[in-house]
Amino acid sequence: MFSKTIFKQTLRSNWKLWAIFTAIMAAMSALVIAVFDPKMIQGMMDMIKSMPGVADMIDESMLSGATSLLGMLGQSFYGMQGILLGLIFVIMTANTLVASQVDRGSMAYLLSTPIKRTRVVGTQALYLISSILSMFLVVTIVGLSTVQLAHHGLWGTEYTADVKAAAALLEVDEETVDEDLTLIRDNPQAITAGAEARGVDQDVYTIYLNQKLANNAYQAAADALGVDVAAVTADPTLIRNSPEALSAAGAVLGLDSTTYATQLDQLIAQSALSADHAQEMQGKVVAGLTAAAEVLDIEPGDLAQDMGKIKANPAALGAAADAAALIPAESFPEGTPPAAVHQANEAAFLSIINAQLANDEISLDNGLDFSVKDYLLLNLGAFLLMFAIGGISFLFSCVFNLSKNSLALGAGIPVAFFIFQIMSQVGSSLESFKYLSLNTLFDPNAITSHGTFVPQFAILAVLGITLYATGIKVFKEKDLPL
Repeated sequence: MFSKTIFKQTLRSNWKLWAIFTAIMAAMSALVIAVFDPKMIQGMMDMIKSMPGVADMIDESMLSGATSLLGMLGQSFYGMQGILLGLIFVIMTANTLVASQVDRGSMAYLLSTPIKRTRVVGTQALYLISSILSMFLVVTIVGLSTVQLAHHGLWGTEYTADVKAAAALLEVDEETVDEDLTLIRDNPQAITAGAEARGVDQDVYTIYLNQKLANNAYQAAADALGVDVAAVTADPTLIRNSPEALSAAGAVLGLDSTTYATQLDQLIAQSALSADHAQEMQGKVVAGLTAAAEVLDIEPGDLAQDMGKIKANPAALGAAADAAALIPAESFPEGTPPAAVHQANEAAFLSIINAQLANDEISLDNGLDFSVKDYLLLNLGAFLLMFAIGGISFLFSCVFNLSKNSLALGAGIPVAFFIFQIMSQVGSSLESFKYLSLNTLFDPNAITSHGTFVPQFAILAVLGITLYATGIKVFKEKDLPL
């Protein structure tokens, strides 16, 4: 099934085509990784969501997923550019390996030697598969190298803008500040510098900083307990019942165990109280958003994604505060002026806005959140898709003796799959087109969001093997114009 001589000859004839496409794909992947900026991407997503009619045409999961590096790679490179370039390469190479050689008459020369047909066509199939595999290996290596060089995503640390600004102000190294954020919290000038660096006001930055410290404290407690941080976040009493966890978490906040235990008790009590009134509070916030949306003339759902627009518009903030009435009038002493009630409610609603904006900043910090495993799975999925599509093109290259006939189906079907997949993403009315496309079996979003993808990968692998085997069998048994 394999001839070393034929493989070398095929390699010499096709290496330039492989090198060109591989270089372009690696460069495009590296560019997407290098220019990735969570804040810029988030701004673009908000702009898209605000465009009338445009957001309705795009899947919400695609917009939210694109705010992380892997999500952006999945939606752009592995959802469009990389797949299209790989598709073109596979089609051109598969046609060149068999049908084109039969058409030109060079296959007659190969078959005039003692080498059997099965070895000839099997070697061509092996070259196609190995060229696709090596292409994605190069893309993977270049991508991982770029992640490290541009973002320190594999080892080392990429410090946030506020940490860099605060470190310069405090004249200490960035690692020291990143490991002890109390250096910023306890220094008004550092808070000002950090807020300016992140492009938010000091109220939002202070909330962000306290939340970041709380998250770090939970992480330290989780490490001390030997559990996942999600377990500690869901049940802070795990910390309360462990002196080691209390000490570790308190140290992050610059507190002793006793003081942190007192704060934790208050937090647990407040959480329980908040849970009891969560539904009522949610209803009030929705009422406030609806009133502000009327003032701003946008959809309440869109406004909920960017409450900063309320903060920037005094009329919208006033309408939201009055409609939400987070602090009922009866809660104030008798005779309290309406203006004072309004002012208190405005401050309460403003605190909710600031909390959301601070959470947005936390999400931006998690934007890189690069998982080598998920990145490798993205490349594996892309390879398996090209492996299966290569099987289609190779099969028709073995079936037909003329290049034009081989390309008609060997290129037409894969291109149709690609177009159907794009159409299915345009809107819900065209979503059914995904069932007509093999490309649907490779879903980058399922990988980056830890959905189901293993069965799809298995189907692609089995389908590819079947197609290559069928192509070899057809070529072995068919009549050739020799």
